[in-house]
Amino acid sequence: MDISENMREYVDKFECLKVLTQENRERLEENMYYRTFPKGQILFNDGDLRDRIFVLCSGLIRIEKNDPTDSFFYTDFISEGELFPVNGLFEAACYDFSAIAVTEIEVAYVATAVLEQLMVADRELLKMIVKKQSQVMEQQVTRMQYCITSSAHDRVVNTLAILMKKHGKLDESWYIPYPIMINDLSKFSGTTRETVSQVLKELIKQKKISYQYKELIFIDESFFQIDE
Repeated sequence: MDISENMREYVDKFECLKVLTQENRERLEENMYYRTFPKGQILFNDGDLRDRIFVLCSGLIRIEKNDPTDSFFYTDFISEGELFPVNGLFEAACYDFSAIAVTEIEVAYVATAVLEQLMVADRELLKMIVKKQSQVMEQQVTRMQYCITSSAHDRVVNTLAILMKKHGKLDESWYIPYPIMINDLSKFSGTTRETVSQVLKELIKQKKISYQYKELIFIDESFFQIDE
């Protein structure tokens, strides 16, 4: 659905797009589209033509990639306000991971070619997206630093800490405003569902977290602080 008339309110929400000049902003609004998708919808698969760049307006998306033998698996999450994918701009012909809706989602999207043309024409947009790429790299370095350890227990705890920092919202306590599945935690932390369940039970008993109906609440925020 084309929502060019109402696109301004969406553009205003996203720091990486607000920097556009008026002329380029109008061009973006003319070429940006909006869709809603149900839980479980696949936005694109690994290897699909990389013809769209998305902004997640609401909801949660899981990205994943596995090797042909299904022996090595990567998973991560994208939350509201994120522009994705930012890797492969100007060079990749295909997406290099799959994106699946964890919840019902709202997305805005623009043709990859249009965004790349705007990046060439608008220095501030280019700078903002390079900063976004740097942030993604920093997040991956943090993940490697804290989640590549021989202790499965520590990997699970550090996974929770990373999720709290990246996706957490603060009310009376920090919480993840989306359902977090044990299966996703096991893939993220590189261990089994059984190990994740055991660690969660320990943390619940120690009053570090609350985990009911897939809702994750951090009771002891300081326990999940990590240095960067």
